[in-house]
Amino acid sequence: MNTELEITRRLLGSSAVVSQEPSARDISVRLDIESFVSRLLLFDTYVLYSVRLKEIPEMVRHFGYEGTLQLLSSGALEIRCECAQYAEGAFGMPPCPPLTFQFHVIEAHIRDQCVIDNLAEVNRAPGLNARELLELQSAVIKTVTQPDNRTMFRSSVAPAFENDVLNNVCLQKSSIRFVLEKDHGIHISEDFNLTVHRVGDDRYRIETNLHEKTSLSIEKLHHSFKTALLGVAGTNQRIGEMKAHTALSGFTDEELPFFRAKMESLADALDSQNQERRFQRLITVGGLPEISSGSRIDMQKLLRIRAEPEAVEFRSWLMSLDKYDDAAIEKRLRSFNARLGLSVQTNTGKAIRFLLTTIAGVVHPSLGIGLSALDSFLWDKLARRSGIAAFAHELYPSIFKPQ
Repeated sequence: MNTELEITRRLLGSSAVVSQEPSARDISVRLDIESFVSRLLLFDTYVLYSVRLKEIPEMVRHFGYEGTLQLLSSGALEIRCECAQYAEGAFGMPPCPPLTFQFHVIEAHIRDQCVIDNLAEVNRAPGLNARELLELQSAVIKTVTQPDNRTMFRSSVAPAFENDVLNNVCLQKSSIRFVLEKDHGIHISEDFNLTVHRVGDDRYRIETNLHEKTSLSIEKLHHSFKTALLGVAGTNQRIGEMKAHTALSGFTDEELPFFRAKMESLADALDSQNQERRFQRLITVGGLPEISSGSRIDMQKLLRIRAEPEAVEFRSWLMSLDKYDDAAIEKRLRSFNARLGLSVQTNTGKAIRFLLTTIAGVVHPSLGIGLSALDSFLWDKLARRSGIAAFAHELYPSIFKPQ
């Protein structure tokens, strides 16, 4: 079946209404019977995002024992029973400073054992004897689907979340606006500064002037950003699950604003005009050759450089250009390190370096060896070739034929 068609026939969602009494140790789950039945009618398969299998006794209550068994064996229902999700906090380490966040994926250590433990909830089904409970548990196990979470997070969810945290300023701002209005009644209509820096493998620090535009303490602002970023993480996880289950997703009222913001940011990012606008801005700021109706382009060279590592690095960097001002862009293109890295990596630069170390080796062999080692360290570490500068100053200009 065509995957594009199949995904519209399958739905991933929750039909649990969760509550907890003040004195209770555990949550209670009621089945949203209206949404549950409607989804069974409207989609070929409903992938139920289960809350520890607490919906099963509710199914027995509404559909009876035989009706529940028929549903579980029909193929119309699949059950996802996992606890993998993003969490924030420096586990086993000192707490992060304000507006610094550390994200982790938490999940059950043994996934199959987690399902077995949750089967205890099935025993709460009303009016069933021991044999019926065993048959019901067996039917539930056959209905539970478990995609490879580790692969899903590694290949799609984690890269998408990291990109959103570091580069997707529009999504970040939309998310924090939603959280501030929902949790604190603060409506931010004007623009504000927001930059995220990576300060470790899974640590990020936020720079913002929102504390100047709100009356919130730094602690409350920290918590709001935490909620906003975890909302972004949850949205990326749900999109990854949609891919893993080949299913559309039914979002809760809490999740929907984050998903809408994500879709808007994707639509904005996928608009080719934005990338073309960024490139034109770069040409203007960097004083690079303009492409005009009179330009003569070496197509063979253009096709050859498209796949060069410098071109790939450049395209990735260009996506984040909107968060830099003109001065920062010009500095990136024309910094001493960038120009030095380019010059020493050219054929002429390499020849001069080779000649100097060779002459020194003839005059004094040990000096030549030392200079060669120093040369390798200095040029490869301190004057490393900048792929962005290389594309802008070498590869891109090379596609123009002389007039």
